[in-house]
Amino acid sequence: MVSPLVGIGQARPYVRWAVRALLVPTLLSADLPLPGEVSLVPRDGPPMAVVTAAQASALSGEAACELAAMIGAITGRRPELRSGDGTAGVAVGTVTESPLLNAAIRLDANDFLHGDDHLLLSHTNGLLLIGATPTAARHAVWSFLDRLGYRRFFPAPKWEIIPRHAELRVWLDAVESPDYLNRRIWYGWGTWPENQEEYRVWCIRNRTVSAFQLNTGHAYDHILRRFKMVFDAHPEYLGLVGGERKSSKFCISNPELRALIVQYAVNAFREDPTLSSLSLDPSDGGGWCECEVCAALGPPTDRAILLANEAAEAVRRELGRGFIGLYAYNYHSPPPTRLRVHPAVIVSVATAFLKGGWTVDGLIESWREKGAALFGIREYYSVNTWDRDRPGSARGSNLKYLADTIPRYHSMGARFLSAESSENWGPNGLGYYLAARMLWSTQEVARLDERREEFLSMAFGPAREAMDRFYRLIEGSQRPRISRDLLGRLYRATADAFERAGDRADVRARIGDLVLYTRYVELYRAYSAARGDGRQAAYEALIRHAWRIRRTGMVHSYALYRDLANRDRSVAPPPGAEWNVPEAKNPWKQSSPFTEEEIRTLVEDGLRNNPTLEIEPVYWDGPLRPAAAALGFPAVPNPRWSEPIWQSRGAQTLWVWVPVAPTTLIVTVTSGLIYTERGPVQITWSYGASEIAWSLPPDRQPHPIEIAVAEAGLYRIQFADGMAATRLAWPEGLGVTFPTHMEPRYDEGSGPRWFYVPRGTRHVTGYAAGFSGTLYGPDQKPRHAWRGEDDHFTIPVGEGEDGDLWSFDGSLAKRVFHLLSVPPFFARTPQELLLPEPVILRDRPALSEPEVQPR
Repeated sequence: MVSPLVGIGQARPYVRWAVRALLVPTLLSADLPLPGEVSLVPRDGPPMAVVTAAQASALSGEAACELAAMIGAITGRRPELRSGDGTAGVAVGTVTESPLLNAAIRLDANDFLHGDDHLLLSHTNGLLLIGATPTAARHAVWSFLDRLGYRRFFPAPKWEIIPRHAELRVWLDAVESPDYLNRRIWYGWGTWPENQEEYRVWCIRNRTVSAFQLNTGHAYDHILRRFKMVFDAHPEYLGLVGGERKSSKFCISNPELRALIVQYAVNAFREDPTLSSLSLDPSDGGGWCECEVCAALGPPTDRAILLANEAAEAVRRELGRGFIGLYAYNYHSPPPTRLRVHPAVIVSVATAFLKGGWTVDGLIESWREKGAALFGIREYYSVNTWDRDRPGSARGSNLKYLADTIPRYHSMGARFLSAESSENWGPNGLGYYLAARMLWSTQEVARLDERREEFLSMAFGPAREAMDRFYRLIEGSQRPRISRDLLGRLYRATADAFERAGDRADVRARIGDLVLYTRYVELYRAYSAARGDGRQAAYEALIRHAWRIRRTGMVHSYALYRDLANRDRSVAPPPGAEWNVPEAKNPWKQSSPFTEEEIRTLVEDGLRNNPTLEIEPVYWDGPLRPAAAALGFPAVPNPRWSEPIWQSRGAQTLWVWVPVAPTTLIVTVTSGLIYTERGPVQITWSYGASEIAWSLPPDRQPHPIEIAVAEAGLYRIQFADGMAATRLAWPEGLGVTFPTHMEPRYDEGSGPRWFYVPRGTRHVTGYAAGFSGTLYGPDQKPRHAWRGEDDHFTIPVGEGEDGDLWSFDGSLAKRVFHLLSVPPFFARTPQELLLPEPVILRDRPALSEPEVQPR
């Protein structure tokens, strides 16, 4: 087809120039050529040559070759490659490589903050694709091809979209400048050697490779290894822990130790003139020096900053360039208390593992107040040990999270973002692709729906509608839960997509990859629920499948194979089947790609084994009210939960009914039961729009708080403790009710929990994940048992069993238990249970008004 004229696209900060003359000014003048339309590949005649300078860098030359090859693929006619001054033809290079082009008028090759900037300018004699640096020149090529419609959605070649045009005519005048100077989306566990090149290509073509390299990874361990002989001779350089000099942290109060590190930093920059930054981030974990002199320096952050500041000062004094990088993470996440950050120190605020009760936004503001003018974000888009490639379990799959955080952190001043991720393009690929675009330009957030639609249309063509359903099912903001119902819906979407794809082999190949991902989810669900001898068999099936599909990049098979058995001691590969044993000798490794026939068989089996459930959640609006008297609940004791005490972690909510007021309640809070360094526990007591808050230390000591209650009614008590573990104790007689939502409760109590099944309910339905326990009917006879499987459940309600109390028993620690068809609340005893007011009024229609007037 004939390509439309490629317009200016997005020009930041420049705008399209008006044509001032019909004659093209000489390119030997001090001005750039006037922008104008140019035919790069005419309908008749040879394509315009791609030109590089004779002294072009290897990177510029590589970019020119890639451009020529891609133009050939797009049009069927590959342009000639030649050297020249760039005044005619498609010029690829840098400002300094082609000085006659005068691109320095628009680009600053000496400003590291603009090392990725590049110019796209068409003129009558050709096209300028010029970068401030060689990396930027390569960006210019892929920015141009992006405008032509080229896409590399995922690393595997089948996810590459090459547009087809019979001719190429363009009019371009834009300077591209990324919003984030570093835009790293990297695999936390690495990948197999055979997958590395495709990932490298994806990074280049989506412009997540940066001219300025910010190094921030944990560095102390590397320094210990590099200077092992020095540290062996000077154990006093090591942190003192428990009376011994054995830590991976340094005794930073030691001036000789600091001199060693400072000289190491200076030498690193002196030996490598291309080095942009050097990390001096502390080793992971604790182990900070306990000597008196270090303690006098202040908390860990002050010590880390002292060392980084001295290194930065020496590097700048002796060499006049270079930056020191480190994280705000773990014990050194809080801002320094006594020092300001040196201008050449770049701090990247982590979005997890924060100490002291800090939020990410709070850390950003506080570090900036301490002088961190240039700073970044250390993100976690996927960590295999956390999410194991499950659908919707990682931040990288949550498009709303990405669309919120990327522009928000940038607006707060962040200019670097490094996101630990996984090679799991099945659940997170769309998020990774869109994140790359948003990191380049935060303005892409406004086009997120358009970009998502573009992905579906370009990747799946006639099957886009079916695959739209597939991607909505695994979208992280929807919090999907692994179940047979979810699997059945995913298989149904892919089956529909196959039918719609018709003769589009490229579309069917991409659908096939997502079928293989769905099969992985099915195998992971089976493995998670398996116990005894069956668990080893389920583990083997999972690893065999992950290995066989490793070239698709749908799941992080490298991390799964290496790590899963390390954290699950009940399974292990047999001798000879370990992850590092080559395929020729490994009985678990079989690399033949799945045929389309095999994939379609997986779909058929998946549909048969995973029936979908027509579960429609029932929503119960209205305020909570005491239900026992109104509905005639019996007074049933709970000997296994005899005291009004409850322990949990994270951010939790309890609903409380105060029957008589005015009164003063005493609620006792004990926090830090597992961790004591997560900062104070935040307690809030809410009544309507009013709120009282307390901040209590996580010192494992009981802290009574007095709550003056002026009115009887419904209150909410919440706490957030950074997973430190908190215990609440309240006066006997209060109606305290717990919501059963889709998040893990971390409930460490025991004994039955009572809930209500309204009149007319025919099935108790819900979702359980990892939960082992039993459901009891109103006669206290078992109705259903869970053994840790992740699935929806539907349990028949017999005649006369509705309008009554049911209960369940089992540990909820780190488990999900959610009621869907009945009010999602439970209580320690029937007398304490609160229910939505409409339920009470409906099931007792003769009641003219509730016992306590609602507010």
